[in-house]
Amino acid sequence: MPKLFEDPGVDEFRGLNLRDLRIDEAWMVITSNLLNPSWLYVLSDDCDQCAFKLMSYVGSEANNSVKMETKHGWTLRFRDDNSSTYVPQLTDNNNTVCQLHVTMGEFGVYDVMLNPSDGDRADCSFSTAKEPVDIYAPLLACFLFYVVLAFLWIGFKAVLRRGYLDGCLYALKIKKRQKNTSNPVDQNENLGGSTVAAKEEEKITPKKSSRLKSLDTFRGISIVIMIFVNDGAGQYFFFEHATWNGLQVADLVFPWFMWIMGVCMPISLRSSLRRKESKLTIFAGILRRSCLLFFLGIMNNSLGGNIELSRLRIPGVLQRFAITYLVVGTAGLLLTPVDLSAPHQSSKARKMFQDIVVLWPQWIFFLLLVAAHCFITFFLPVEEECPVGYLGPAGLHLDNKYPGHCIGGAAGYIDRLILSVQHIYNYPTTIQVYESGPYDPEGILGSMLCTFQVFMGAQAGMTLLIFSDWKSRIVRWLAWSVLTGAVGTLLCLATQNDGWIPVNKNLWSLSYVMVTTCFAFFLLGVCFFLIDVRKWWTGAPFFYPGMNGIFMYLGHQGAYNLFPWHWENGSMNTHFEKLAEALWGVSLWVAVAAWLYHKKIFLAL
Repeated sequence: MPKLFEDPGVDEFRGLNLRDLRIDEAWMVITSNLLNPSWLYVLSDDCDQCAFKLMSYVGSEANNSVKMETKHGWTLRFRDDNSSTYVPQLTDNNNTVCQLHVTMGEFGVYDVMLNPSDGDRADCSFSTAKEPVDIYAPLLACFLFYVVLAFLWIGFKAVLRRGYLDGCLYALKIKKRQKNTSNPVDQNENLGGSTVAAKEEEKITPKKSSRLKSLDTFRGISIVIMIFVNDGAGQYFFFEHATWNGLQVADLVFPWFMWIMGVCMPISLRSSLRRKESKLTIFAGILRRSCLLFFLGIMNNSLGGNIELSRLRIPGVLQRFAITYLVVGTAGLLLTPVDLSAPHQSSKARKMFQDIVVLWPQWIFFLLLVAAHCFITFFLPVEEECPVGYLGPAGLHLDNKYPGHCIGGAAGYIDRLILSVQHIYNYPTTIQVYESGPYDPEGILGSMLCTFQVFMGAQAGMTLLIFSDWKSRIVRWLAWSVLTGAVGTLLCLATQNDGWIPVNKNLWSLSYVMVTTCFAFFLLGVCFFLIDVRKWWTGAPFFYPGMNGIFMYLGHQGAYNLFPWHWENGSMNTHFEKLAEALWGVSLWVAVAAWLYHKKIFLAL
C-alpha cells in the first residue's frame, strides 16, 4: 500500500531492499575498478575536527552497498591500508586513494565509482541512482492542517458569539435559556444611566485579575515545544538537541522555561510582602518548593524502572529548577529593597534605570557567580590526560586526541568527582557521533550559569513591577534582547565551533545563556504586545498549558509510553508517521490543559 508521504515508490531497486532502510537512511553503492582492495573511512559533518573512522571494506571490481545516515553530509576517504581504526584528518595522506564530500537524502540510492588514475591514486565520482523522498512535505502538510484548524476554530467562536447556534445548543441542552425576570419599565428607565442596584452590583463584582496572560502564554509555548521534542518531533534532526556546540529548536526550551520562572519570582515576592508575610515565612516557602521540586526530579529519573540506588541519576531538569529557584529566590528575598520606587530627588537617568538600580546588589552577586564559573571552567586542573580549560566533547574530537571521559572539561570532571559516573547521565548526545563518555547536561557547574539566566528573567519581572507603561516595558525588554544577543554573538564569534565560548547547551555556556536569553526577551515582548496590549491574540492554545506548567511536565513524562498519548502503527518508518504521532500527543496534552483550566484545576507546589 503506497504511503501518503515519503514513499520510495518501489520496494526494491537494483537488488537493494528499500524497506530495510530506516528514517534518514540511504543506500550507497561503491563500485571499485581498482586492482587492489581499499577501505572506506568516513567523517560526519556533525563531528567537529574529528578523526576518520573505518566503516567498510571495498572489494576490487565488486559492488559494495552500505547504509548511510542522511541527516548530515559525509566526507568519504578511501585508503589502501586498514591498520588503524581511526585516521587523523590532516595526516596520513600517503595511504589515501581518494577523498570526496557527499550529501544524501532519505530512501535514496547513490553510486560511488572508484576508477584508476595516475600512480596509487584513484578518481572518485558520486552520482544519484534513485532520487530521495521529500521529508519536508509532511511538515508543510501538518502546518497547513493546524492553520486551517485555527481558522475554523476562530470562525466557530465568532458564530457562537453571534448566537447563530443558540437554537441547536438549546435543543442539545448544552446551553440553558435565560429567563427574563426584569421589569420592562425598569429597563426603559435605565436606558440612560445605572440604577442603585446596578451600582451595588458593580461594587461587589470582583476586580478583574491583572495577571498578564503573556507570561502564561510564554510558559505554554516553552512547554508545548518541550513535549513535542520529548515525543520525538517527527525525528527531524533540526528539532532535536545539537550534538555538542550549536543551537537547535530543542535547545531553546529549557532555558526559556527557567527564564520565565525568573520573571515571575519578583512578582510573587512582591505579592507575599504586600500580604505582610515575614521573610522567614517566605524563605520557608522557597525552601519547601525547592526540596519538593528536587524530590520530584529524582522520582522522574526513576521512570522506566531505574530504581537501583547505586546507579540512580541525581541531576535532572527539575533538580536544576530546584537549585536555581532556591538561589535566585533567596537572593531576591534578602537583597531586594521593600520600596522599589526611586527617590523624589532622583535624576531622570536614575529613574530611567530604576529597575536595574533596585537589583544592583543582586547584579554584583550573580556577576561574581559568573566570574567564578568562568574561572573554574578555564583554570581548574582536571585529570592528567585531559587539558585545562577544555570545552570539547572528547572522544573523536581533535583527531581522537583526548579520551572520552574528558568530555566537558571541568564541568564533566566536577560531576564525576562529586557525584560519580554511576549517578550521572550515561547517554549524552555525543555518544554516537563523538564516542564520548558519560556526561550530565544538568550537572553541577552548569547550574551556576543557570542561576544567572533565571536572574535575567527576574530582571524582566522587575521591569514589570517598576514601569506600568507598556512602551517602557517593551523598549527595555528589546534593549536587553539586543544587549544579550550582542554579548552572546561576541563570545561565540557568530560561529558554531570557532568562538571563545561556543554556544553549548550541554555545558550551559555563557554564550548559550546570552543567546537564549536574547530570544526570551524578544519573545516575551512580542507576546506582551499582541496579548496584553493590543489584545489581538488571547494566547490560546499555549495559554492553557502555561497555566498548569508543572502538571504538563510531570504528566507527559509519566505518560511517555502510554496510550492514547502515544501509539504505533506498523513500522512507523517515515517522518510523517512519527510527526503525526508526536503532534497528536502534544494536541492531546493541550486539550487536557484547556479542560483543567475550564474546571479551574491548577497544580501548584
